[in-house]
Amino acid sequence: MRLKIAKESLLNVLSHVVGAVERRHTLNILSNVKVQVSQNALAITGSDLEVELVASTNLMEGACLQAGETTVPARKLMDICKSLPSSALIDIQITEDQRCILKSGNSRFVLGTLPAEDYPLLNTENTQGTQIAVTQRELKRLFEKTAFAMAVQDVRFYLTGTLLEIDENQLRAVTTDGHRLALCETLASSNTQQLIQAIVPRKAVGELQRLLSIEDEQLSLLIGRELLNVTINTPSRDKEQGTIKVRFTTKLIDGKFPDYRRVIPRGGDKNVLIAHDVFKQSLQRVSILSNEKLRGVFLNFSADTLQLRANNPEQDEAIEDLAIQYNDAPLEMSFNAQYLLDVLGVLDGDDVSMTMSEANQSVLVHDPAHADQTYVVMPMRV
Repeated sequence: MRLKIAKESLLNVLSHVVGAVERRHTLNILSNVKVQVSQNALAITGSDLEVELVASTNLMEGACLQAGETTVPARKLMDICKSLPSSALIDIQITEDQRCILKSGNSRFVLGTLPAEDYPLLNTENTQGTQIAVTQRELKRLFEKTAFAMAVQDVRFYLTGTLLEIDENQLRAVTTDGHRLALCETLASSNTQQLIQAIVPRKAVGELQRLLSIEDEQLSLLIGRELLNVTINTPSRDKEQGTIKVRFTTKLIDGKFPDYRRVIPRGGDKNVLIAHDVFKQSLQRVSILSNEKLRGVFLNFSADTLQLRANNPEQDEAIEDLAIQYNDAPLEMSFNAQYLLDVLGVLDGDDVSMTMSEANQSVLVHDPAHADQTYVVMPMRV
């Protein structure tokens, strides 16, 4: 195998897949990327046996001097490429003793390789499943508005991902860690009238957020029993290179997501409207003096006034009063400040609406201007 390619062109393809590669893996070959060179195309594959990314692009005429395939250390190749001058031309050659020689200018690097045929791939042959058509922009928005509420290292492994649910023409993303819940939905079309659910792992959600753009280009998601597939076309930073095609595959979490509809409170009789930015900044200030471990902040609602209060074991205290729209009975609740700040961080409107019933009941938070986003936050028991 021998390839001559501009540094930026190689880096553009490599950077799309290197996120799937773990720095340390029990299988040494999974610290490598699989490089395949044909007469007119370059394809690079990265995988950790959970998430698999294959990025491919067309090669300029004469770039491929000898077709072939191999696997090379992902991070080392990435770091070498980054360290070269921006206009560098890279010459990659695999020798008979299976060493990778990379030359550029006066630099010469020799890397160890492992056989390409030993590289484990997810079985993507089966194309049966539910097809969902949605735009890149909307799919990216679904993940961005809900990812913060995924559980981290929870024994309930089904909570460590994002539930994707297609119901008629609505595609929903739902996350919860038991303390808060996030839901965002958008219009989409599918080839089934059934309710379909799939739990996408945390790492896969992060990679999709990175790969997806805010373009209105249509995507076709394929949700099978064990895998989710999607092909994303991304424009290259190198105009001569054209489009980079990324085939994304992830294993789905095998488990049953809890019935989130039962968690969303109904019939709350106390409504409050607060200016978004004022509430967020006030909460950030008051939480400075909250208990570092519990991050508890008291919210005291009375006629058109909200008092935020926090204290800690060192006897420090912070109090701030806000003008709000509230005409119901006085109510005091306590929340983990970070949970509320996470919700406020993904709301885009000028105002925040909160619907409550009792001090120990969960609160419904949403943006009056965006009915497709719903958030639930549990209060703290003090």
